[in-house]
Amino acid sequence: MEKMLSESMQLKRHRNGIRFRRSTILLIFLVWSVVALSPGLCSAADKGSDPFDVYAVDGAGEQLRHIKVRPDGNRVEVVQEGLIAMPGKPHGIARHPTQSSFIVTLVGKGAESPRAVTLGLGDDGKLSIVGVSDLQDSTGYTSFDRTGGYFLTSSYHDGHLDVYQVKPDGVVGERVSHHKVAEKYAHSVLTTPDNRFLYVPCVKEFNAIYQYAFDGQTGEVSPLEPFDAKPPHMSGPRHIAYHPDLPFVYFSNEQQLGVSAYRVEANGQLVALQHAITIPRRSPYTAGVRGMHASDIAVTGDGKFLFLALRDFVGDEDSVFMFSVAEDGRLSLVSRKRVGDIPWCLRVSPSDSHLLVSESRDKTLAVFPIHPDGSLGDAVRMDWGTEVRNMVVHPLSAK
Repeated sequence: MEKMLSESMQLKRHRNGIRFRRSTILLIFLVWSVVALSPGLCSAADKGSDPFDVYAVDGAGEQLRHIKVRPDGNRVEVVQEGLIAMPGKPHGIARHPTQSSFIVTLVGKGAESPRAVTLGLGDDGKLSIVGVSDLQDSTGYTSFDRTGGYFLTSSYHDGHLDVYQVKPDGVVGERVSHHKVAEKYAHSVLTTPDNRFLYVPCVKEFNAIYQYAFDGQTGEVSPLEPFDAKPPHMSGPRHIAYHPDLPFVYFSNEQQLGVSAYRVEANGQLVALQHAITIPRRSPYTAGVRGMHASDIAVTGDGKFLFLALRDFVGDEDSVFMFSVAEDGRLSLVSRKRVGDIPWCLRVSPSDSHLLVSESRDKTLAVFPIHPDGSLGDAVRMDWGTEVRNMVVHPLSAK
């Protein structure tokens, strides 16, 4: 009898153990399912959520706007911190690659030449003007070379490329290189990550990608041969984004409504890999007629994802398209996110956790969480009361 009772108790314990293991396995499965099916819950933990600041060009007033963005887990706080007065109407802004300083270009009035204002970030976290320099020609897109020793500008209206020396204090010095690229529509300029080459894409009927060698010691610029990478007819290459580690470069295509991927050869020549179209145009491009146009492009710091903005001036197709980037540089569409009216400028946060979109006609800044698969979550928006077409992101760790 005692033996039978003992065996019965052992059997009962065994069955209870099985039930406990089953319950544990079920609980683990449920937790895994919630995490796997809810990427927004783990995006901040996976990518990090470092705080950062945004400095935006006020398109209506003579000032910059300072915005604080403070991610906290699955939430993000977006607050306008203050305004920085400028001695003229600002147009472009570029962040120094190694120093806590910025260069803002001012539009020339009448006979006045355009100017470059250097701003430095003090220990108190506030910007102040370090110096103001006259520029010799009109400007549009602006950038630094990878060392920060040179300031580059391209002119949309006049079609030229200028390179200026940057003094040790960050103030713009003399012009060291000037090139007439095209009659007009030279839309941007950016050196390669190794600082040996640069490209100037032209949109609309001046459709081209012009290729140059860049001397990081002298700032001299020399055309490559062949000079034009010859993008597809009327694709309209506009803005540039480089892969951070691999020899690939991407151009947003304003007229084609897509993005082109190129491999950068050792001699700086571009080899086309892919021309991806997002959605078809409603009608062929007509000079002077606004319809749908792609705008900005951005690549995450880890090189895994690419974002492309599409503006719709006469409808409601305004969107950001998300692509994954393969090891061979080619792109695969991940998803599409409808955004506010006329998304003009895209920036990725320093930790790759958020995408910032200036919804220019809505006069709002939208901050979207980036999910682990590259898709975008729901945005937190701030009304900054003006049309913003240019902004930079500055990590707090850089102060």
